[in-house]
Amino acid sequence: MRLVDVVEQYFVDCENRGRAVGTMALYRRRLNLMLRWLEAQGVVDLEAVTLPLMRQFLNFLIRSDSSERYERVAQVGKLEPSTVATCVSIVKAFFQWCVDEDLLEASPAARLKKPKVPDKVKPTLNAEDIEKLLLACDTNTRYGFRDYVMILVFLDTGVRVSELRNLRLSDVHTRYVKVDGKGQKEREIGLHPDVSKLLWKYLNKCRPSFQAQSDYVFVGDKGPLTVSGIETIFAKLKKASGITAVKFAPHVLRHTHSKEYLKNGGDLFKLSRELGHSSVQVTGNVYLSDFKSADARESHDQHSPINGMQVGRTGNGSKGRKGKGQKKDRENS
Repeated sequence: MRLVDVVEQYFVDCENRGRAVGTMALYRRRLNLMLRWLEAQGVVDLEAVTLPLMRQFLNFLIRSDSSERYERVAQVGKLEPSTVATCVSIVKAFFQWCVDEDLLEASPAARLKKPKVPDKVKPTLNAEDIEKLLLACDTNTRYGFRDYVMILVFLDTGVRVSELRNLRLSDVHTRYVKVDGKGQKEREIGLHPDVSKLLWKYLNKCRPSFQAQSDYVFVGDKGPLTVSGIETIFAKLKKASGITAVKFAPHVLRHTHSKEYLKNGGDLFKLSRELGHSSVQVTGNVYLSDFKSADARESHDQHSPINGMQVGRTGNGSKGRKGKGQKKDRENS
């Protein structure tokens, strides 16, 4: 059975099960890379794929340069361990599907191990970086004001770049936005009053000047902004702002939102819901590793159970005095 035909059937089944467009694009890139590599080894049939071959493919992913993986590349470099781990997950899921569909008796990738992904501090912006970024937007121009509002929406909501790109006019409400997230899970995210006001101004005063025949929120002269278009805008803003401390991309604002939310005493469960994570554990694993005790200490007084209690008074109502019984208890403690 030709492997390329089986992969196509897998894509059809994934689409039938409602996989998101972005997810399908990722599946295609990774599995097509596997197909090209196997074909180079002379393997074109599903039944010819073995565990040793899959281990060699994994080694290729770890060691190869991008010029070895693709014919045309914008920049060279090796894959991040996290990217390799994602690729392994996709390959394992495909071959398990083959087993479930009775195309194989056992998966050749079942014992394939993911590379260890090092724990890295999530890059975030500090207050100075955010100010520089916002100042880099010339709000006297329609482009600058659009970008200014876009940055604030990112910071205020913590949405993913694809979610912001897909925002439509009907999704914007006075104090919240409605987002279609991963896995086609719809959620509502609150808007700060100041951000809501600026977003309203952009929609009613700035956006019409682009004359975009579209119901998407963030647009340009040629229509809705794409994910790559937003990333290009951020690359230009990074250069204009002079930010050098972090590897800057739109997703950094999602990390910044989450860290600041927790530092300001925000609830982990509510943050998890607004970020669109499948569970609180996911949120904790992603963000609590960077949340230090010093960060938590800053809001200790605000959230201490001592708030609202009258402390400093003894049992007989006298402030700062202890009775004989109290002295005895203290001596026996």
